[in-house]
Amino acid sequence: MSKKSKAPERVVYNPSSSITVNGQLKSSAKSTQNGANATYNMNPYEQAAYEYANKAFFENLPNINIFSDDTQKALSEQVKAYLNQGINTINSTYTPILRNMQNDIARRFGNTDNSIFMDNLRDIESKRADAISDLAQSTTVKRDELINNELSNRYDYLSFLNNYQNQVYANMLSTLGLSTDLLNTNNNHLNGTNTAQTSSNKSPLGDVVKLTSQILGIFK
Repeated sequence: MSKKSKAPERVVYNPSSSITVNGQLKSSAKSTQNGANATYNMNPYEQAAYEYANKAFFENLPNINIFSDDTQKALSEQVKAYLNQGINTINSTYTPILRNMQNDIARRFGNTDNSIFMDNLRDIESKRADAISDLAQSTTVKRDELINNELSNRYDYLSFLNNYQNQVYANMLSTLGLSTDLLNTNNNHLNGTNTAQTSSNKSPLGDVVKLTSQILGIFK
């Protein structure tokens, strides 16, 4: 009875892949019996910036609509400065008018105890009262504008922090995805399988060239 020859055991390779940019290892992936593992590596500055954005977002979010005593004081001082400037403008406009009118009436009639002076005085005081009323309204508008600007700046800052984190996270996922794609290409090449390309006859080299161009696009 003839002995059957034993089929040689198929060698299975566990390939790995890596992406290096400017000499720095950005991402690596390794195939194991339990699956594939992929790792993304931040440089110290990238990690510090990412952690700062996380920390700043966390610390500022609870107080986004709450004004501290210092902030309220700063806003009040700006409103007060705006009001004082308006008052000074009104006084510098109407005080000389009143003085000149008083001097003119006194020179022409000897005193200011007459109807002409009183009529002119009422007219000027009416205009000054209108100017003061306009100033009060514009001061209220100014106060609301300062508050809205403060809130807008806060929301813009949080939006910036959030967008930065999302962009870093998106870059990480893209790089890890490319590492995995390279790993699959290496696995197909080394182990002679091409399950992802059953219906086509692409060369692994073509995949590597395509993936390389994608990597360069992420780190432009």
